[in-house]
Amino acid sequence: MNASVIARIAKIVPLVVVAAIGASACDASEAAHRAAPAPTAVRSATSAPAAASVAPTEAAPSAATAAPSAAPTATAPAAVVTPAVVATTATDTTRTTTKDTAKDTAKDAPKPVTKPVTKPVTTPVTGNGGIAITFNGLGEGRQVQVGDQVPFSVTWKNNDASGSRAVAPVVATQEYEGAQCTQMLSMARGTLERKDASGWKALPSLSQGGGMDYAGTGDDVAFTLAAGESRTVEYRMVLDAGNQPGRLAVEADAVLPHSLSVMTKSVVGASVVDRHRPVVTSVSAPTALVVGKAPTEFSFKVSSPDGSALLRPVVRLSLPTGAGLTGSDVTMEAKVGNEWKSFEVTADCNGSLGVAPAELVGVLHGNPVEYTFRVGLKRTGSAGPVEIQVGGNSDGHRGATAAVRPTVQR
Repeated sequence: MNASVIARIAKIVPLVVVAAIGASACDASEAAHRAAPAPTAVRSATSAPAAASVAPTEAAPSAATAAPSAAPTATAPAAVVTPAVVATTATDTTRTTTKDTAKDTAKDAPKPVTKPVTKPVTTPVTGNGGIAITFNGLGEGRQVQVGDQVPFSVTWKNNDASGSRAVAPVVATQEYEGAQCTQMLSMARGTLERKDASGWKALPSLSQGGGMDYAGTGDDVAFTLAAGESRTVEYRMVLDAGNQPGRLAVEADAVLPHSLSVMTKSVVGASVVDRHRPVVTSVSAPTALVVGKAPTEFSFKVSSPDGSALLRPVVRLSLPTGAGLTGSDVTMEAKVGNEWKSFEVTADCNGSLGVAPAELVGVLHGNPVEYTFRVGLKRTGSAGPVEIQVGGNSDGHRGATAAVRPTVQR
């Protein structure tokens, strides 16, 4: 290139560009090595790999999708400028230089900041997490006999096609209407075992209780389910004889391991029955109760399907709310032969005052068994009716009670 041509170019192109043109032939290979690896048009801004690794946050989508022949503005980021297109300015006119000039200019352009691409961490989702729970062998309405061992299994399946899910399997019963103790929490009493790889393991409780501790009982056997995969766990439970008949809700949960967070649950309602319960067959009319003087006397008969050998009477004083009475305010006597035998009166788990059935050995005669009791009050506490519940207990199986309501004279 002769001097006259250079002089003409210098009038409209900055000297730095002229110098670049003169040096382009010598540095072409080095410039090509330093230039951006994409020798063709700009990638679309919607391309996920490019957007995650090189696209600056302030880059305009329109600049990334512009045609290669169009000249970008002076503020366009270097990250979206191709080696084939370079914008230069002389006075108010924008012109496109040769391909060699673009390569040399790319050598001095600031390098874009590349953010590392982090692989997403797969974590179990909240909500139902795509987990389906199915009971096997414990269907809705199945009769469960008190005292019998009831085997069943539960299957957890990952129906979420998007990926794997971690699950801690948990099974426990909800509040129970036939619970032996109802003053605080109406929970079924009994045992629950889970079959692990090492054998049967006794779980802390059959029931959920009042907190969330039960949700952590599956952490030691947590597993991960791939999409479409399922896992079945075997269980067996026994309801204590003291549980009354009623509907028992058994709940199975998919818990996020080591979190107490229940992702989803399934519940079946079993029907608890007891074929060993004693039955009250008759109750005599009670005599008047004179507070502080004369006890009320009455008799009742009880029949048991298992015979009378293990049968014991149940006599409990149901007190009005806020009565404030204790065992020392109540007297209870049972007639043994021709004599009256006194017993210590204590409160049971429901707050009723009476005699523990285990203490009432030998207080029976006849078949069905007939019991005769006297109940006295040293004081009445707050005003209200006096009601005595009577029934039978056969080897822990409690029958339904009948009410005795004496006339109270103060």
